Amino acid sequence: MKTFFLIFLGMIYILLANSVETAIFNKAYFLIGLVLVIAGIFRYVKERFIYINTLNEMKEVSEEELMAIPHTQCIISNDCLSALLLNEPTNTLILVSREDLEEDLKKKEIPFNKIYEVAIVEDDMYIARMSNNYISGSLLGGDMDIEEEEIDEEDPESNTMSLLTLKIVADNLSNPILEYVFMDNSEPLSREEDEYQEALELCEEWFQKISVIIKRYELERVPIRH
Repeated sequence: MKTFFLIFLGMIYILLANSVETAIFNKAYFLIGLVLVIAGIFRYVKERFIYINTLNEMKEVSEEELMAIPHTQCIISNDCLSALLLNEPTNTLILVSREDLEEDLKKKEIPFNKIYEVAIVEDDMYIARMSNNYISGSLLGGDMDIEEEEIDEEDPESNTMSLLTLKIVADNLSNPILEYVFMDNSEPLSREEDEYQEALELCEEWFQKISVIIKRYELERVPIRH
């Protein structure tokens, strides 16, 4: 607040210098205004530099904390607020998240044999889905058949997206649907952008991993017939 006050006050002095006809006061007000503006800008740059350094340090600490969780494979979000991990020796999928870098981690551990379904969701549209064959229908709702979206090249909005997530259905009554966000943009992003292509590639990679886990444990759920 003090930073913007200095800049604002400096601008007032500069404007005041233009309205004063006396040369002495004109130069004095201009110099005072210029000094205040420079001081405000310098203060802003300094505060911004300290903020970025502090944020980077907190991200490093958060990343180290996430990496310290026992795992064999993992992916960590760019903001270091969430991670998706696989621990193959214990056959466990781990989803870790926190609201901000100062909060404690919230960890959800799901055994591989408790994973029932996985899907890639782009905004509100399912673009890929895999589920246990012994479960009738989709626990996520909607039609199991995935139809490719028809893209109208003349309409740029039809070729953009804002949210790309991986949804996982698990045998957990308190929280049966888990979600890991691969991309969340405030502004729609073209599907042709490298950022989207990289996020989609990672999302598909983890979709395949979890699909293999579902199929691996599918035989364990064969109904017993008397």
